[in-house]
Amino acid sequence: MAIRFLDAEEAERFRKDINSDPEFKLAARHMREDVLLEVGDFQRIVRVRDGQLSEIVQVPTFMDAWSFALKGPIETWENFLKPVPPPFYTSLFATMIRSKMFVVGNLEAAFAYFWAINRMLNFMREKQNV
Repeated sequence: MAIRFLDAEEAERFRKDINSDPEFKLAARHMREDVLLEVGDFQRIVRVRDGQLSEIVQVPTFMDAWSFALKGPIETWENFLKPVPPPFYTSLFATMIRSKMFVVGNLEAAFAYFWAINRMLNFMREKQNV
């Protein structure tokens, strides 16, 4: 399975689509964080500013700062993004508990905006399977 948000064109479409999602806007209305998404060897930085996903950095460098990261192997992300995920991949929390995805960095920020991150990941799942 090709993970769509890793592709530059798909990532830009995803950014535009999620910015029209009222649930994400509400959940992220006070969020001003840069989130690193690490999918195996691939990395993307998602910049969220006041309810908008302002940018997806396709090729982050060591100079690109981020607040917290969601890291997991490609197999974990593929299972997580399936239309009907297998057990223990149905939510970020379940995937974290089974040690298949890791949250590192500023955990206070990560959990302060857990609802926004969850919505973003659920939205990724929806768009992955269109």
